[in-house]
Amino acid sequence: MPRNHNPLRAGMAVLVFSLLACRPVFAIGWEELVILFVLIVFLFGPILFRLARSWQAYQESKNKKQK
Repeated sequence: MPRNHNPLRAGMAVLVFSLLACRPVFAIGWEELVILFVLIVFLFGPILFRLARSWQAYQESKNKKQK
C-alpha cells in the first residue's frame, strides 16, 4: 500500500507548533531604556553636534550676505 507523504505539510506543522510552544516575551525595563539612551547619545551625539554647529555657521553666513 503506497503512502502519501507530504513534506511541505509536515514542515509547516513543525513550524506552527514550534511557534506556538515558544512565545517570546519582550520586557524592557528602565535600566535597558537608560542603556539604550546612553548608546544613542554616545553614537549620534557628536554627529548631531557637528551638524548643529555647521547649520548655525551657515545661517550666520547667510545673514551676513543679506546685510
